[in-house]
Amino acid sequence: MITVGYLIIAAAAFACMVWCLKAYMEDRSTILLLTLIPLLFLWFDSFAVATGQWIGEGPLMLSFTYLRYSMHWGALPLLFIVAGMLLRRAGFKFAENKIVMGAFCLVAVFFIVEDLRYIFIVDFYPACFGETLRYVTSISPGQECTPEMAGVGSPDTPSPAAAILVNLSLMLVGIAIWVRHKWPWLFLGCFVMLLAAGTPQSVAGPILGNAGEPIFNFAVVAAVIKFSRGNYRAKEPEPAAA
Repeated sequence: MITVGYLIIAAAAFACMVWCLKAYMEDRSTILLLTLIPLLFLWFDSFAVATGQWIGEGPLMLSFTYLRYSMHWGALPLLFIVAGMLLRRAGFKFAENKIVMGAFCLVAVFFIVEDLRYIFIVDFYPACFGETLRYVTSISPGQECTPEMAGVGSPDTPSPAAAILVNLSLMLVGIAIWVRHKWPWLFLGCFVMLLAAGTPQSVAGPILGNAGEPIFNFAVVAAVIKFSRGNYRAKEPEPAAA
């Protein structure tokens, strides 16, 4: 049953990627490209977990794991730039400042460099949840495949700061857009992701965090498509008539 859940999540993430790809093919904007890159293998994350029980431990599953983690650590921070660009395109004048946009870009580059380097030093361990099998950097309580693996974790792992801050940044952007444009969906998608990711794995296991990702990304893609053409940019006031 858990496998079916992961397959449904993978299908939803794939649909979100196709939607974003279609939008990008129609409007080759930078903001759509930066939104699309993290989506390219998001679906694969849940798909790899769903099929892990049939693949089994070994080089193939390990290669899938390196792909999953490297895409997450290397591509997710691009959404910091998307957050800044959304502010610009939604008409927030302060975001037109190059220093402000540069700050969003610097944060993205920092987390890409900081987190992606761990892919070369991190250790992975088999974890089980229901009938699923996957490799993780640390084994949460109740997800050990054998008793001796309980609590095992890699000594070198990045903090979850990038994922948390990306969600909070887009949530704040969502609130700003909600207030100005009466469009709450970006905020709601981020809020659902916050709840899903914040639920302890001891309560619902890892699947709830995965389930929140398509909802979050559908909201981001919807916001990017709505504001991608910059029709909501703040306009300079017209000079008063003489």
